[in-house]
Amino acid sequence: MCRPLSLLRAILLGLLVFSAPAYAEICSIIREDATARVSHVHDADTVRLTNGERVRILGIDAPELARDGQPDEPFAAEGRDFLRELLAEHDNRVVLHYGNETHDRYGRRLAWLFLPDGSNVQRLLLEQGLVMQVFVSPNLDYADCLMLHEQGARLARRGIWSQTEYHPGIDSVMVPETTRGAAIVKGEVVRIGESRDNIWINLEGGVALQIRRENLGVFGDLNLERLKGKLVRARGWLVKEDRAHHQWRMRLDDRRALELLN
Repeated sequence: MCRPLSLLRAILLGLLVFSAPAYAEICSIIREDATARVSHVHDADTVRLTNGERVRILGIDAPELARDGQPDEPFAAEGRDFLRELLAEHDNRVVLHYGNETHDRYGRRLAWLFLPDGSNVQRLLLEQGLVMQVFVSPNLDYADCLMLHEQGARLARRGIWSQTEYHPGIDSVMVPETTRGAAIVKGEVVRIGESRDNIWINLEGGVALQIRRENLGVFGDLNLERLKGKLVRARGWLVKEDRAHHQWRMRLDDRRALELLN
């Protein structure tokens, strides 16, 4: 007869064995829109195809490579090189699932990227801790599955998660002037504001989290009015609004981009 602890271990082992294929299935491609070959890897979230089209990989954001006098951010080169080697192992062939929003403001094609064997490229980068997950509506097809794989890297403090600007995140009262692109920021909510089109969650130090009224439905389980005085963590693109007063704005499109820490 199994002792209780041994039985519990057996059950947990069974769950791990039988759930792994389920996760793989969830992360597998939903729709094949095109096949292509990659000619160049710009960084861990942007590639160029042999037809000249640039593709911005959906669901993730990579640390920035050196530009405008700023050095590489930690793990930026490692992420680019990992993606180069990964694609080279498959003759640089990829399968694309185009986003519901098909292009970004720079004219890049927005797509989820898969290898010919069905492997989810976003998942592989997240597992290595080389990119962070982002949530940009309406391109959220694989969001739930990818969260599981980012969480594993974060718990292991792998790659970018060994850096304090990712875990626990940038303190809202100490956002560096050199901050670029997507970021994770945490801070105390000091005020909830409203305008005609937006709800504003104002953090200590001058960071304003913007929720468009048309997206309020996805935040339905969160009582925004009760957030004042609470500690939260958010992820998205930080945009400098007022350099003189050190004010930043971050738009949130999805409930998964906002964590309540206390």
